[in-house]
Amino acid sequence: MRYVIFSILILLLVVVGCRPNPRYRTGGEERPAQVEPYRQKRLSTNDSIRLGIIMQSYLGKPYSGRSSYEKGVDCSELVLSVFRKFDRRILPRTVARQWLVGELVHRNHLQYGDLVFFKTDGRPVSHVGIYVGFGEFFHASTSKGVIISRLAEKYWAERYVGARRILLEPGS
Repeated sequence: MRYVIFSILILLLVVVGCRPNPRYRTGGEERPAQVEPYRQKRLSTNDSIRLGIIMQSYLGKPYSGRSSYEKGVDCSELVLSVFRKFDRRILPRTVARQWLVGELVHRNHLQYGDLVFFKTDGRPVSHVGIYVGFGEFFHASTSKGVIISRLAEKYWAERYVGARRILLEPGS
């Protein structure tokens, strides 16, 4: 008799222990939260090359007002000119207004063609460049003209404000 009661007790514990919903949970089974993957919006290879050729044509050009032989550009004018040549996009003329265009991008998700912004004086954003990959960006330096710099350089790393994506896939 003891063996039968012990067997029934063990059987009940096994059956109760195998329930899909433990007693302390209500509302059915727990489902994992749906996590939306970060959607990458990439340029086509041809567009990337074309954008690179346009940027390359500006390398070495002096900063606005620094050369008596060649008309120079400032940072926001450089970005405006590059994108006007690339896809006839009309961007605002000032850094502050360019900061309002497109969608915010986290630094860990930067892509080729994203605009990167910096605070180099008292204003919230005062310098802009174009991210070219591998932790580097294309911009108009006041002392060296149009160059490529590293985001990790101490000067730029301390002044980084954020980034905006203005080049989006069609239909996004």
